[in-house]
Amino acid sequence: MRRIFCLALALLLFIPSPAVSAGHNSNGDDTITGGVIFGGAKISANASGAVEVPFSELPGIAEDFTATWCDNCVYVEHALHNVSVDTGTEVLYYHRNNDVEDPFGSDSGDSWWQRRYGPGIPPTVVFNGDELRSGSLPGDESLDDEFTAKVVRDFDIGNGDSQFIWALENNNTTGAFAWSLQYNSTHSTFADSAGVQSWLFVLEDSAYFPEGGNGLEDYPNVVIDVIDLGTESEGLYNLTLPSAWDDNDITLMLIHELIPLPPGTDSETAQPGDSSDESSFLPSITLMATLSVVAIAAFSRR
Repeated sequence: MRRIFCLALALLLFIPSPAVSAGHNSNGDDTITGGVIFGGAKISANASGAVEVPFSELPGIAEDFTATWCDNCVYVEHALHNVSVDTGTEVLYYHRNNDVEDPFGSDSGDSWWQRRYGPGIPPTVVFNGDELRSGSLPGDESLDDEFTAKVVRDFDIGNGDSQFIWALENNNTTGAFAWSLQYNSTHSTFADSAGVQSWLFVLEDSAYFPEGGNGLEDYPNVVIDVIDLGTESEGLYNLTLPSAWDDNDITLMLIHELIPLPPGTDSETAQPGDSSDESSFLPSITLMATLSVVAIAAFSRR
């Protein structure tokens, strides 16, 4: 974070159903149509700030399709909570949309899930975007151990970092989100993909709903909105914060999605021009100019 602000400021000197869901287990990797996801850099939307996370420090990401009425989802969510505490995994909870018993679904969250993983049946968990596990029954090992093994497996994306600056305006409702993804485009993981798409996830840290049929009452990390930032490795998005269910606990998270190559495509010709420079992971001068403006706005509020 310090490096982002230092770079930004330095640049200024030179630039002018029933309550129980399906209980069986299955691994449905063949149903996944999207590529691996990575990222997880996050910040509270309540204040301006900057985040920079090297690839080596990025957390694992688990996505859970759930519902407030789903009894056996509770076992899965407890296991995911334990894994998150033990490993630092970021867990994102997608709730059924347009459900009279669950108020936490969203159109964009539903679109994301269906595009990548197909129809959602709670409980279903996807690890790092490429390993799907449905059901709540443990196999030969506990859910905690199974989930830990799935989410912390080696995933090589080389060197780079994921970074952003969030500048909240004085109205505490709107702000500017400037992001940058720096990676080695010749690394095999990226060379074998058609590109990288970035997404801004808007989450509510905890939503209180005592009417939930499964008795949890407090539902964590609820996916409120999923915003497409495009395939550029840097950019600026003007965000209007959605209303939280309760309290003032909105979090912004930056997620990156590898775009799979179309069948039969040669990886050597799939990415003819990439804006990332393998010899340097510093943001381009265009983004740095943007970050400079955003940084000044952030500092001016303090």
